[in-house]
Amino acid sequence: MESEPWKGHETTIAGHFAPPKEGVDFPATYVTWSDAMEFCAKLTDRERKAGRLGDGWEYTLPTEAQWERACRARTETKFSFGDDESKLGEYAWFAGNALKGGEPYAHRVGQKKSNPWGLHDMHGNAWEWCRDVWTVRLPGGRDPLVSIKEAIENPTAYNWVYRGGGWDRNAEECGSAYRNGNHPSRRVSLMGFRVALCAVRHANPPEASAEARSATDK
Repeated sequence: MESEPWKGHETTIAGHFAPPKEGVDFPATYVTWSDAMEFCAKLTDRERKAGRLGDGWEYTLPTEAQWERACRARTETKFSFGDDESKLGEYAWFAGNALKGGEPYAHRVGQKKSNPWGLHDMHGNAWEWCRDVWTVRLPGGRDPLVSIKEAIENPTAYNWVYRGGGWDRNAEECGSAYRNGNHPSRRVSLMGFRVALCAVRHANPPEASAEARSATDK
């Protein structure tokens, strides 16, 4: 992308001060929803031109349903490792060991234990944008992609989903089911994303209900 959106940003929270960390193993933070989608589109185009990706596949943000399935890894507990919050520090960077530990920034990935599917940092560290428009109620179904025609044409008029918690969040907000949404221009020290390789969707996605069509921050 030839950009470094975290440059020039420093974090000061509750007396803790630290600049963002950089390196190939650190999450890219201060990334907006639009930044993330643009990255995925360019990655898809590059890989197709190189012959490494078929036309039926694309790199994109995961749907909210895909994200939660990956986070849970077939578990039904509060976290992918169970319900015991005292174990969260073994699996996640969150307020208990990052912010309160005087390290207010996204940490190098893969330092904590993985979930049962081998995925690291699904809990905590950096929030991860999803592809869906934020809705109060989920539509259900096997793999919904919540969208609104107007939102696709004008993303900044709506909120979009992010999941996973971050380094300054409490245990509750790092749970597998916790969900939130925000404006796509949101650019802060604990906003990042996770790329998913998905089959290209040809069917029209379900529309969000009228009650969800608000850009008010959640």
